[in-house]
Amino acid sequence: MLGLDLRPRAGQRGRSRDGGRQGCCSTRGPRRKSVSTETPEALSAALASTSGLARLFAAAGHRLYLVGGVVREAVAGRFIAGADLDCTTDARPPAVRRIVGGVATSLWTQGEAFGTIGCVVDGQAFEITTHRAERYDPHSRQPVVAFGDDVEQDLARRDFTVNAMAVDTSDGSLLDPHGGRRDLEARVLRTPLDPAVSFGDDPLRMLRAARFVASHGLVPDDAVVEAVRAMGERLQIVSVERTRDEFEKLLLLDDPSEGFRFLFRTGLIERVLPRVAGRDPTALGRVTAAVAAEPAARWASLFVQDSAEAAGAELRGLRCSTSLASGAAGLLEARELLQGAGTGAAEIRRLVHACPVPVDAALDFARAVAAAAGESDERLSGFAAALSELRRHEDVDGPALLSTAAA
Repeated sequence: MLGLDLRPRAGQRGRSRDGGRQGCCSTRGPRRKSVSTETPEALSAALASTSGLARLFAAAGHRLYLVGGVVREAVAGRFIAGADLDCTTDARPPAVRRIVGGVATSLWTQGEAFGTIGCVVDGQAFEITTHRAERYDPHSRQPVVAFGDDVEQDLARRDFTVNAMAVDTSDGSLLDPHGGRRDLEARVLRTPLDPAVSFGDDPLRMLRAARFVASHGLVPDDAVVEAVRAMGERLQIVSVERTRDEFEKLLLLDDPSEGFRFLFRTGLIERVLPRVAGRDPTALGRVTAAVAAEPAARWASLFVQDSAEAAGAELRGLRCSTSLASGAAGLLEARELLQGAGTGAAEIRRLVHACPVPVDAALDFARAVAAAAGESDERLSGFAAALSELRRHEDVDGPALLSTAAA
């Protein structure tokens, strides 16, 4: 069985002899690959799924490498069930299409301009990207893509060392020229190149750093923090949509609190969501983690100190969908209604039918916010109990009848 060698390689960054971290621009020796005797289960399955493609690419004179989340998570000892597999290759997109065309049951080429061909082979989805060495024009929102032949050059231009590892599908060996495995073990977030270079290539990586801090418990090294502080204004060249989508990935984590602290510590929050920049990141993270992990509730949790109208305007400014903006604003409006809710049958009927979102979702949201803020839940609990009792006798949630709604 193919194995994954997790031993340190010559030339990888790690600890110096005195125990300190080597600099981000330290000289590296040549990479040496080897094969271990045992492969983590997650990577064994991924390699098995890729073996057919690996043979096709090899027959065409090209190399194919697993990259991305499946490698990072396998090295960390975690398993991503049913995940799409990301690969990189020296083959150019037209060659990739030819190689996979005869075996793929589905093929998509929307990302071909950026070197990515998607396909499904034997029920497994792949995204195969030609080795790249892209740089962002300082005044453009779009990357300038140049294809390359060297996998190590491709890894060097990735966002963080923990994502700059690859597995050669021909023999299962791990390529880790930037010490990503060591950084995962040490829980350190670093960039393969100088942070100014990595963040200059794609400023969105500064925001992505917050997500990895929160999702993987990584501590950004000083160079990353200082670069984000110095380069935060560069985020303005990134489209609003890309910025919003990346922030939402942080927002939907089980607990985004550490990511929030990073954004506040570096000042990047002022570039992303200036309305909340003056607030306590710990309290903000506590409230956000308490509400349901779905977009409307998480976005609404950021604006519990604001009116529903202000929150809706903020989300429209971020070009959120109408349904998301109205859903988040609706939760905030419903929370305001519940704060003054009575427990009489007529009051309950009126509130249920005036509520802009399902009343149970509103109750869950309001109670989660109250608990996270250390506020009394007595009024909300009383309303919930009275609502439950009334539902035993009538269809409170059905269409409002004039006689009962006004009763």
